[in-house]
Amino acid sequence: MKTVKFNEEEVELLVALYEDELKEAETYIDKIRQTLGKLRKQAEIVPTGTVKPGKKRGRKPKNQARAPKPVATGKKRGRKPKVQVAAAEPMVAEVKKAVKKKRTRKSKKHAILKPKTPKVPKIETPVTEEIKQV
Repeated sequence: MKTVKFNEEEVELLVALYEDELKEAETYIDKIRQTLGKLRKQAEIVPTGTVKPGKKRGRKPKNQARAPKPVATGKKRGRKPKVQVAAAEPMVAEVKKAVKKKRTRKSKKHAILKPKTPKVPKIETPVTEEIKQV
């Protein structure tokens, strides 16, 4: 680890700097204590019961004892209610179970195959001596 060496002048300057900062911090703390003392005195003077609460925010609670709204005569909107048939005779109907189809993969549709043409071998022309000279 490196060490830092100071000469006597630098040490005196640093000590003076830190003493000044310490004095400023002490005066700041004294000012804060004075303001807190003033606030405590004011809190004792002001009565706590005179503060009026403001309006509450959010939804209002639903009233449980609401009076029912009067029903308007005329056309009713929405679906008609199901009418229950008197259960005088129990109806017996034959219930057929639907046969579930087994899930399988769909077969691929094969593309129409084109007839293969036979490969024609390339005919090589013999190289003549005249062409070689050129």
